[in-house]
Amino acid sequence: MLIEELTRTLEQFIRESPQNYVGEETALEPTDAGNRLFDAPLVKVGDAHDPMWTEMKHPKAVGPLFRTPEEWLPGAVSVVSYFAPFSDFVVEGNKKDPTAVGNGWLYARVEGQAFLNDVNHFLERWLQDRGYRAFSPYSSPDFQSVFEAGTNPDIADKRLSFTSNWSERHVAYVCGLGTFSLSKGLITERGVSGRFGSVITDASLPVTQRPYTGLYDYCSMCGACVRRCPAAAITLEHGKSHHRCSRYCSLMRMKYAPRFGCGKCQVGVPCERGIPRTDTTPKRQ
Repeated sequence: MLIEELTRTLEQFIRESPQNYVGEETALEPTDAGNRLFDAPLVKVGDAHDPMWTEMKHPKAVGPLFRTPEEWLPGAVSVVSYFAPFSDFVVEGNKKDPTAVGNGWLYARVEGQAFLNDVNHFLERWLQDRGYRAFSPYSSPDFQSVFEAGTNPDIADKRLSFTSNWSERHVAYVCGLGTFSLSKGLITERGVSGRFGSVITDASLPVTQRPYTGLYDYCSMCGACVRRCPAAAITLEHGKSHHRCSRYCSLMRMKYAPRFGCGKCQVGVPCERGIPRTDTTPKRQ
């Protein structure tokens, strides 16, 4: 099947690409060189006509900027979403100091995201070579996002904040990859520590049946991410404050320029590498 071939090809591309490894010329420490950033991906498929895409336009979801797959690619049939788990080098290195960001996390957040943009374009080309149309919104010039209200001059509505016209985490949720955590990460069967990517296509692919119904079904609400957050941006009562998190990440940008990162809520927690939820775990509505 096409999706099986796509998954194998994607795994090989990620495994063999030099961009997935710390280069000697960019290494912050000599021993970092050669370490891998991402492990083998987890791939799921969503229906481009799933009514949940329209629900993402709600202010309490992604927001009114969000575009449905059909709005990005008229005639869209499927959405391929993948989760690229961070390697042990990235995850374990970010546990060593509760306030310092590990080198691996810094590479994965900056060089790693640049690599995943190339992965998205690789998937576009791979599908196009087989006669299908394909498009990756996040990796396109048309992608738009805004953090603090009024900071993006290209966004007409100056009241909007922490939103975008395509959200990889929400796309992954619709496609069946996982559910949200208290820290607003997305918990997959391989955990929360990693990054997401996606491609819209007119190829007809078998749709993944979502094994969950609620936004927080995989989160145990254990509060581990609350204790791990150096910005005090997460609480059991209110979840994550994007404003607090953003301000702290701005400090990390100054400290680690040209890189940045944090990720403390994604390491040293029960959902780091899997789903912690049991049948008795209360769900957050």
